[in-house]
Amino acid sequence: MNNISRATTLATAVAATAVAVATVAAGPASAEAPAAPAAPAGPGAPVDPGAEYLKAFDTLAGAYGNDSNSGRTAGAVIGSVVGCGVGAVTGGSITILVSAGTLTPIGVLGGCVLGAGTLGFFGGAIGGAATGLPAVAAAWPQAYDQLHSKGLIAAPMPGAPS
Repeated sequence: MNNISRATTLATAVAATAVAVATVAAGPASAEAPAAPAAPAGPGAPVDPGAEYLKAFDTLAGAYGNDSNSGRTAGAVIGSVVGCGVGAVTGGSITILVSAGTLTPIGVLGGCVLGAGTLGFFGGAIGGAATGLPAVAAAWPQAYDQLHSKGLIAAPMPGAPS
């Protein structure tokens, strides 16, 4: 078998650390200061529609991603707990018919695992949607208004104050 000695492992780790530290310490190749950020485009400047739509999509996706995590976690945990109980009873009841009225450990354990996985998945999806979709609904007007102000959407948002 191929074995790597402790000395070789230690030497490799020290060398990798030294290379990483040297790379970070080197910094930029030139001594010049970084360029100033570009000035924002004026009202007559051309607009890249792809970039603007991507920014609007990122706004909505970020709102969903930030707010759906807690619901997804809670839904998955609740779904797993409920699914384990339901699966244990149903898995055990199937084996009750086969084994003359006694619960078998395999039926209970297998039912618990299958139920927890199934209802945990669906609970996470439902919980994520329940907490993420209201955040998207709240972020939607801002993304819409940004696209409208750039001239990419002709009509103002219905019901928005003029």
